[in-house]
This record gives sequence, structure tokens and C-alpha cells, in this order.
Amino acid sequence: MASGLKFTVRAPDIKAGMRADAAKIHRDHRRAAIDVTELASKKAQAHIQAKMRSVGLGRLSNAVGQTSAKRKRQTDPGRDPYGVIFARGGDDSLAGGALEAYSQGAVIRPKNGAWLAVPTKAAPRFVQAAGKRRRLTPALWATAGLNQKIGRLVFKQIRSDLAILTVRSVSLSPKSGQAKALGKSGRSRSRIVAKGDVVVFVLIKQTRRAKRFDKDQIINFYADRMPDYVRRTLEGYNSTST
Repeated sequence: MASGLKFTVRAPDIKAGMRADAAKIHRDHRRAAIDVTELASKKAQAHIQAKMRSVGLGRLSNAVGQTSAKRKRQTDPGRDPYGVIFARGGDDSLAGGALEAYSQGAVIRPKNGAWLAVPTKAAPRFVQAAGKRRRLTPALWATAGLNQKIGRLVFKQIRSDLAILTVRSVSLSPKSGQAKALGKSGRSRSRIVAKGDVVVFVLIKQTRRAKRFDKDQIINFYADRMPDYVRRTLEGYNSTST
């Protein structure tokens, strides 16, 4: 007896499923790359800063910056994930130069003029010049009005590679040691009157900066761990989705 039933067999669309799985894997790997470049560069920054503090460069450690594609929200498919450690202010800034010197070792020589000037505690560290707060140098002394506030600089050569700049007729703060011009009376009740000339700058021909930390070694340490960070990050995605 004939039956009215009809059976149809269709093969599953394996290719569609494979395409969906491949797309998910690609998305997860890109997401992991974005997360891990942020993670590794942040860890490297913290490690470098900690190392610098341990070798006596605590204040300079604040000049080590970090950013990444994730931090900048540059996560669209057309951009490569990245993590960056940098010198705040740029490589040509004072901080950038100091970071380079202490991480590689360097001989520092004057760019302009014959001397490197190292201020003593008798001189202020910063002054207002041309409307900006700037680190004091001998070239800024007169511009900042220090001829009147403290006194004119007097050059004295000690030997071929050493000289000093001094000021005369000044009083010194008992707390900071900073110099100030004496009044007409030549006396001061609250300050120490210097008996002779006071050194405000020590002038040298060059100075050496010994290598204090190895930034490349620290960066490579975390770069080598990137594959493990990616693996653990992907496992975290999978455990969350299940």
C-alpha cells in the first residue's frame, strides 16, 4: 500500500558554522591583543618606575609615561594594537635626556658655551623669565632680576676644568641656604650674613652619568611574556562565555 509520507535529508551547512567560529576567533584574538598590550606596557612602566626608585631616581621615575591603543580607545579594525612607554615631555626634554643618560650611561657636555653649570643651594632652582617658570641657569640670572635680588655673578677659575660663579654681600636663609642681597646696613636679624663670597654655580667641563637601570631588559621581560598573557586572556573570555 502506497504511503503519502515524503522524507528529505539535507546536509548541515558546515561552512557557515566554520565561518562563524573563525570570525569569533579573530575577534577574540584582536580583543586579547588590545588588552594584553595595555597590560604588558602598564606592568613594564610600573617595573621601570620601581627600579628607578630603588636606585635613588625616585623623582625622575614620574617622567616615565605609558599609553596604549586601549587607553586611547583606538580599537577599530584598521589600527594595530600597541603599548608604549615614553618620556613625558619628549626625548629632547630634560627628563627625556636624564632617562636616556641613566638607562644607558652617558658623558654630558655643554651644548652652548664652555661650561656646565651646577647650581648650589644658595641659588633658587627655578625663576620667572620671559613670562615662564624656568630652571635657573647663569644665562637667565640677569633676565630673572637676580642681579638686584641677589647680586652680580663673579667668575673665578679654579683650574682648567673647574670654575665657580659667586656673589658678594649677601645673607643666607638659615633653613634653605638661599642667598639674598644685603640691605644698605649690611645686617640682617633673621638671616645669616655671609663673611665672604658665596658660590651660586659650580662650573665643570663635563660630567658622567653611570648606568643605573636597564629599561630594555625590563621591557623585554614583559615582551617575552606576551604569549602567556594572550593565552590566559583568551581562557578568561571562554570561561566567561560558557
